[in-house]
Amino acid sequence: MKDYQKHFEKVWKTVSEEKQEMDAATDSRIWRRIEGTIRRYHQRKYSWMAVAAILVPLFGMLFFYKDFDLKLKETKNTFPTLVLQTNEASKTFRLSDNSVITLEPYSKLSIDEDFGKKYRNVKFQGKGFFSIAKDKSKPFIVEARDFNVEVLGTKFLVDEKSEEKKVQLLEGKVKIDHNGKLTYLLPNENWSSSPTKSDFHYYAVNAMRSFTFENTTFEDAVSEIENTYGTKITYPKKFAKNEVSGSFSGNLKEILAIINYPFNLKTVFKNENEITLY
Repeated sequence: MKDYQKHFEKVWKTVSEEKQEMDAATDSRIWRRIEGTIRRYHQRKYSWMAVAAILVPLFGMLFFYKDFDLKLKETKNTFPTLVLQTNEASKTFRLSDNSVITLEPYSKLSIDEDFGKKYRNVKFQGKGFFSIAKDKSKPFIVEARDFNVEVLGTKFLVDEKSEEKKVQLLEGKVKIDHNGKLTYLLPNENWSSSPTKSDFHYYAVNAMRSFTFENTTFEDAVSEIENTYGTKITYPKKFAKNEVSGSFSGNLKEILAIINYPFNLKTVFKNENEITLY
């Protein structure tokens, strides 16, 4: 603006130096026009400043909103789109691949939005029974807190909320990855791990197994059965050093009936993991 004003002043001085005469009315009129032009310039200047004051924050808000919206979309894509969970009662759910999952009380299954496209990965907390639809091209992977179970199509039980983590296989075949250590299970085989016991591979109580004992002490025979079936067996200590001999096969109940017979002992199952002989 200063340059613009100087221009008018230069014109005015030029007129004066050339001694061009003008009357007072013309003089006053010229100055009013100069001053009016200067005022309009200032008005336009302040108008543009006002517009800028509005547009700059507006563009800032638009860019912020765009960035915020992008972050929302990114955040949305990093979280599962479906969460199945239970409270006091068990519930059964059928997934999009026709797998059937029964969640026991206070359990949760999280399913990513890409489930079934290239992979069938789910995140699991609690205890539940899985009947997985067969699909050789897309393994079904259950991601528990510190171990994964991978299957192609099978039926199995997962318990990750107890102190002793367990996988019990009923049908098919599974692979368990626990801290890089792999364990493969076949039907009626189980896996467990706890803070006091490392990865343990054993058989279900109804699995048929064969045993051969030759002058084996009763306590050693019981210990081998415990390790095979993952159970804790208590018995009268007076029989600990007695000997057992013979070859036989059967499930856990049948095996115990055979070794009990010479000592006239009976079997009581407190549960599948605790057994008393008396």
